[in-house]
Amino acid sequence: MSPLVIAAGVTGDIEELLVTETGWQNDLQSKTEAASVGTVFAEQIAFRPTLRPAELLETIPGMVVTQHSGDGKANQYFLRGFNLDHGSDFANHVEDMPVNKVSHGHGQGYTDLNFLIPELVDRMIYKKGPYYASEGDFSSAGSARIEYADQLDQQQAKITLGENNYQRLLFTGGVALAEGNLIYALESLRNDGPWKTEENFDKKNAVLKYSQGDRANGWSAAVMGYDTDWHSTDQIPQRLVDSGELDRYGSLDPTTGGDTHRYSLSTSVWQELDEKSRFNASAYLLDYQLRLTSNATYFSADAADDPSNLGDQFTQFDDRMSYGGSFNYEWDVDAVHHLSTGANLRYDDIKDVGVGSSYHADIYQLISRSSVEEFSQSLYASVNSQWNDWLATIVGVRYDHYQVDVYSRLSGGVEGDASDDLVSPKFSLRFGPFAETEFFVNYGEGFHSNDARGVVNDAAGVPMLSPSKGYELGLRSAIVEHLQFSVVVFRLDLDSELVFVGDDATTEPRGATKRTGIEIGAYYQPVDWLVLDIDYATSETRFKDPQYDGADLLGDYVPDSIEDVFSLGLSVDLDSGAYGGLRLRYFGPRKLTESGDIESDSTTMVNANVGYRWHNGLTLGLEVLNLFDNEDDDITYLYESRTLSERQASIDPIESFHSHPVEPLTVRVTASYTF
Repeated sequence: MSPLVIAAGVTGDIEELLVTETGWQNDLQSKTEAASVGTVFAEQIAFRPTLRPAELLETIPGMVVTQHSGDGKANQYFLRGFNLDHGSDFANHVEDMPVNKVSHGHGQGYTDLNFLIPELVDRMIYKKGPYYASEGDFSSAGSARIEYADQLDQQQAKITLGENNYQRLLFTGGVALAEGNLIYALESLRNDGPWKTEENFDKKNAVLKYSQGDRANGWSAAVMGYDTDWHSTDQIPQRLVDSGELDRYGSLDPTTGGDTHRYSLSTSVWQELDEKSRFNASAYLLDYQLRLTSNATYFSADAADDPSNLGDQFTQFDDRMSYGGSFNYEWDVDAVHHLSTGANLRYDDIKDVGVGSSYHADIYQLISRSSVEEFSQSLYASVNSQWNDWLATIVGVRYDHYQVDVYSRLSGGVEGDASDDLVSPKFSLRFGPFAETEFFVNYGEGFHSNDARGVVNDAAGVPMLSPSKGYELGLRSAIVEHLQFSVVVFRLDLDSELVFVGDDATTEPRGATKRTGIEIGAYYQPVDWLVLDIDYATSETRFKDPQYDGADLLGDYVPDSIEDVFSLGLSVDLDSGAYGGLRLRYFGPRKLTESGDIESDSTTMVNANVGYRWHNGLTLGLEVLNLFDNEDDDITYLYESRTLSERQASIDPIESFHSHPVEPLTVRVTASYTF
C-alpha cells in the first residue's frame, strides 16, 4: 500500500471508514463532520522516507514538521498559517494520552513525539479546526489521535545504518497470550548528525501492550518507556555563516543540549452495550522530565552584567506526574439521530518547573522556579442527525473548567491560584452525496490554555483560557474515476496568539489574530501499484489590531506565520516485492516582522526510497533524504544577538537572521527480517 492519506469520517470516537484498499467506497454518505477530516493507516506509512518520527504528522495535508535544535527536543510544527512552535494550537494524543504539556518549562503546549515508533502505528485520525465537541485544549488548528496496533502476527528485527554514525535497532512482534494478544517493541537509536558539534543523540524506547477482544468489544493496557539525551546545535546567526566565520553546521555554544524521559501506563476499554449503543473509557498516568539547555543570543548581556563572560546560556527544566482519563457514550436515538456524550479529566502535578542562567549546562543562578498543580475537566455532547439521503447536521457543545495553583520555590516569586471555564458551541452541515460529491459547512469555537505562571501574575494580564472561532466550507469528490480530491476554505480567529520569542526561545501571548486560507488535495490511483498525491495550502495571518512597540507602529503581520505549503508524493508498490517512492515538500517564505517587509527564504526538500521484499521475510531498503542536497533552512528567525568578540569590540547586539539548516543529502540502508 502507498504511504498516503485516505479520507475517513469520525463522529465522537466512532469511525466510519470511507475507504477500501483501493480507494473510497462508491457510497460517500457517512458520519464525516468536515472535508478536512482524515485517517492514515499503517500500510500508508510502512515505507515512507522520513528523517524524524514526528514526520508521521506530515501525512496531514498542509502540515510541516521541522527542527531548530537537537533531535531530542520537540519538533517545530506549521499548519494553517500557524507557527505552532512545539504544539501550541495543535492537539496530539497517543493511545488516548494527551501529549501537549500545560505550563511547560519550555513553552505552552510543548509536544514531544520523539517517543513514537512508526512501525507500531495502526492508524492516525486527524481533524482540522475547532469544530468537534470531543476535542479540547490546543485543538484550534486541529488534532491528531494516534493508535498503536492491538495485534502483531509476526516478529521483526530491523537495523538501519547511515551517515554520521546513524544506527537504529528495532525489534517488534506479538504473541497470543491468555485469550488476548501481547505486542512489544524495543528501539535503540544513536546519531551524531552533520553538525560540527557531534549530537551524541542516544535514544532508548520500549512499548509493551496487551489487549483482548476486537474493535467492537475489548480492552487494552500499555506500558511505554522513553529515555534520551543529546547535544544540540541551535539556530545560528546567518551573518557569521555568510562571512565565513562560522560553518553552516557549526555552533557558537557546544554545551547546549538536554535529556528527557517519558514513562507511561495507560488502559482502555470499549464495549457495545446493544445494537444501538456503545461506550469507551480510558485512563493513564505519566512520569515526565526534561532538562533543556539553550543559547539563542550568546553574549547579548552587557559586560558589566556578565563580568565572567559566562554568556546568555540558560537551562529550562520540567518534572511532573500527569494523570487523566476520558469517557465516551454513544447511542442511536432513532433512525435519524445519533447522540455522542463524553467527559475528560486531567491533573498535572508539576513538582519542579523553571529556568536558570547556566554555564556549560550547569545552572548558577535561578531566574524562576515553581511548583504547579493544574486540573481540568470537560463535558461534551453532540447530535448527528441524518435528516434524509442528502442532508445531515451535527450540533455539539463542550464545557471546560480549569483550575491552577502556583507555588513559587524562590523567595519573592509570583504565586497564586485561579480558575476559569468556557462553553464552546459546534455546528456542522453536510450536503450529499451528489454524483459522488459531498459539501460541508462548519463552525466551531475552541481554545488554548495559557501557562499558569502567567495567569496568576497580575502584572502579566494573561487569561487562563483563550477562545478561538473557526469557519470552514469544504467539498470532497470521487466523481472522476480513480481520482479523489477535496477543496477547503477556512477562517480562524484567536483572542490571543502565542508567538515565538527568539531572544529567550519561548512563546508569549500577544493580541487577537485572524487567519484565512484555502487547502486543495488530490489522490490519484490509476492502477493498484501506483499512487500520486498532491496537496497545496495557502493562508494569510494578521493581528486584528496593529502592534506597537511603545509609540512606534510595528504592523499587523504575525511573525513566522507560514503562508504556502506544497507537497507531492509518488509511490510504487509492485507484486514482485519491489517498492519505491519520491516525496517533495515545499513551504514558502514567512514574514519575520510585524511590518511584513522582511521574509525568510523558502524551503524545499525531496526524499526518496527504494527497496525489495523477498518471500522469505527479508527486506532491504535504501533511503536518500534531501535527494538534491538543497542548502535550505528548517527554520529562520529574526532577532538580536551578539558574539563574545562582537561584545569585546563594543558592538551592540545585532538584529539579524538566525537559522537552522536542513540536513544535507543523507543515505540510510535498512535490512529487516520478518518471521
